[in-house]
Formats: sequence, structure tokens, C-alpha cells
Amino acid sequence: MVEEATDFQKRVAAALARDRAALRQHRLYAQLGTLAQLRAFMEVHVFAVWDFMSLLKALQMRLTCVQTPWLPVGDGAVRRLVNELVLGEESDTLPEGGAGSHFELYLRAMAEAGADTGSIGSFLARLRAGQGVSAALAQSGAPGLVRDFVQHTFAVIDRGEPHELAAAFTYGREDLIPELFLELVQGLARQFPGRLQTLRHYLDRHIELDGDEHGAMGRRMVELLCAGDPGREAAAIEAARAALAARLRLWDGIAALPGPAIDQEFSRQRVKLRKAAKLTQAR
Repeated sequence: MVEEATDFQKRVAAALARDRAALRQHRLYAQLGTLAQLRAFMEVHVFAVWDFMSLLKALQMRLTCVQTPWLPVGDGAVRRLVNELVLGEESDTLPEGGAGSHFELYLRAMAEAGADTGSIGSFLARLRAGQGVSAALAQSGAPGLVRDFVQHTFAVIDRGEPHELAAAFTYGREDLIPELFLELVQGLARQFPGRLQTLRHYLDRHIELDGDEHGAMGRRMVELLCAGDPGREAAAIEAARAALAARLRLWDGIAALPGPAIDQEFSRQRVKLRKAAKLTQAR
């Protein structure tokens, strides 16, 4: 059963309609016509999948108690919403059984498709070694457009209020995913019938969850955090707009490297990464 949108949710939707339409109709989708182009896209998009998880965990840290001794924090309804979102995104049911995060599922999809995971792997290794996000991005071979996108997210995490984080997560990210990925699923079905099964599962799962349960949860969470305050509502809408703009810049950056140029850009990044790894080993 689809819940009827509240007045606030209708106002947010109207304010974001133009930006959302620009993303739905983006020229990037038409450029994912070969497996090589799809691989190159995945090598960028995986960083957006990762920082989406970081935004979600920032919300959980702000809105629930994640330390000991435990104390009740904030609104119980908000805690329930964010914890259910974390459950679905961080430990969803896997195709073969068991549980895993959507990020880990995406890494498996990359491996199945033959996409290079060297840059994201190096990035994660540097984070585990204690490097900060900006330094790890720069030294892992991540392209500039990826660094700009992730750094925008972490600026929201570092400085944003809970209602702004929730709005960026919901309207700029979580609520947007079904529309973006539906176009990818349709293109994959036409271009690569019977292939890329893990990626198809990842996309189908996002459409199933985000287009139904998680989208509604996110919208409800934003409204509860704004609590009818006009200033908070305006700030939430602005945070959502900024998140949409960041996604649009990322899509524009990838689309500006059409066809083989996409592959050439990421080949250069791989070469730089391998050279850096050799220098590290030599030391």
C-alpha cells in the first residue's frame, strides 16, 4: 500500500522536480551501450555506492546510540526508520543466501562484469591503514570527478544537521536511485541478455527496496526531523538540491568522456595506481 504524500513531501517533490528530471533524462544512459563502457561506468559509480553507505552510517551515528554505555537518543520513530534502512543496506539477503551489504554486492558485480576494482580496493586499504578520505582518494587513482563527488558528501557529513543529512540521503540519493537504475536495468536487458546477473540482482533489489520501503522511510524520516520548522524544511530542501547537483556533475563528468575516451581515462588511472604500488613495494 502506497502512503499518500504529505503537504511537506509534495512541496519537496515540486522543488526538486527539475533537477530530478535532468538526471532521469541524462545523456549518460545512451553511452552505456557496450560492456567496456559499462565497466568504466562501474569503476566510477562504485565510489558513489561506497559514500552512500557512509552517509547512511553518519545518519545512524547522529540519530541513534552507537556507543557504550547505551542511552536512549532522540525520537524512537526516527531511530526505527534509520535502523531499518541500515539493516537493508548493510546486511541485505544475498542471492545465494546469507547476508551482505549492497556495496559488497556491487563489488561482486564488478568482478563478474570484468570491471577493474584496483582503485576502489586501494582506496579501502588506505582507509583501513588510517588515511583520511581526501588523501586516500588522491593516492588510490580515483579520478577528479569522483574526488569532487565524495568530498561533497563528506562536507555534508561533517557540517550538516541531521535533517540536512537525511534530506541529502533521501531525496538526493536513496529516493533517486530507482529512477536512475531503472533506465540502466532496461538498457542492460536489451544490450546484454542473460549476462551480468549479479549487477541485475543489485539493480533489481534497489528498485524493489528504494522504490517502495526505503523511499517512504526516508521521506518520513526527513519530515520527522524537520518537525514542521520552516527553517529546517528550507535547509533540508537546499541539502537535497545540492546532493542532486553533485550527482548531476558526476554524471556530466562521465558523459563528457564518450565511448573509448572513458576507457582511456580509467586506463591512465590504473597505470598511475600500479606505478604507485610498485614504488611502495620498492621502499
